[in-house]
Amino acid sequence: MSKSEDFPVAEATETKLTRIAVVDDEKMLLSVFSSLMRQFGFHADFFSSPVKALDMILADPRRYQLVISDIMMPQLDGIAFAKKVRFVLPNMPIMFMTGHASATLQEEALKLGNVVFLEKPFPLEHTLKEVIPKFLSEQNTKQAP
Repeated sequence: MSKSEDFPVAEATETKLTRIAVVDDEKMLLSVFSSLMRQFGFHADFFSSPVKALDMILADPRRYQLVISDIMMPQLDGIAFAKKVRFVLPNMPIMFMTGHASATLQEEALKLGNVVFLEKPFPLEHTLKEVIPKFLSEQNTKQAP
């Protein structure tokens, strides 16, 4: 179990060492994401509250190598959440999930840099097999000397 949610943490594998924080107020999406991430061997923690996710990230800043966050959430929208994460972890890659982001909202998110948008509904299997590994590979390339 994730330390702060009712969703199981994906099982560890030797091939995927990346830990991902997934934040979305839609618990059904988190449940499906959790099941598929486990199948594809990702380590992940799932949060239906951006405040709880932020607490976990701030408590252990080296725990996660990627954040996947919805943009429209109660308590704290995804962009405000991302800005707080970036205050502590300025290079943290972030994938935003959204079903209805305005051009202005997308522009504000893109100003953060190092972000990708996933338009809901997006194919979860394709995202896990191709989009996430490609994004992380690009991040590793950027960080290589």
